[in-house]
Amino acid sequence: MKRSIPILFASLLGASLLGACAGAPPSAPQHTFDVHAVAEKPTASTRTLADPQGKAVLVTTHPALTQRDVQRAELASVADGTPAVRVLFTPEASQRLAKLTQEEQGKALAVVIDGQLRLLPKVTRVVTDGQVMLKGFAGQEEAQTLVRRINELRDMPVQPEQGAGGQP
Repeated sequence: MKRSIPILFASLLGASLLGACAGAPPSAPQHTFDVHAVAEKPTASTRTLADPQGKAVLVTTHPALTQRDVQRAELASVADGTPAVRVLFTPEASQRLAKLTQEEQGKALAVVIDGQLRLLPKVTRVVTDGQVMLKGFAGQEEAQTLVRRINELRDMPVQPEQGAGGQP
């Protein structure tokens, strides 16, 4: 049974992005953490991934952000005390995140973890502080596992498909 995990990409001063989606853990991990723009039409620079409910989502082939852009992930909590994961990006990646969220306002971004489309948040405003907040976990252990996974991926080589620093 799949469950949804809402996601809030948040400027720590206020909410920035809102979305939902997460599914079962990936069965064949590729050991990646990527953020891709969602495309409207197929091109040579797009590919199709299944969201956690199995719906096809067209995403750009080259991610805007990868695990190499992550400065760190840390356990956090939201106002009601439920666990969350704060992802802090490097200064250079923070600039790309701001540009990406400016260009993609009103659209979704695809968060791909270990080769699986796990989150599909809608951009509601520009993220200028380089920090995003993921929330809606079933429990503290699930959030801690994601923190550990993202921090482990940070030091792993970027897969060839990911490109360098999010550039095609």
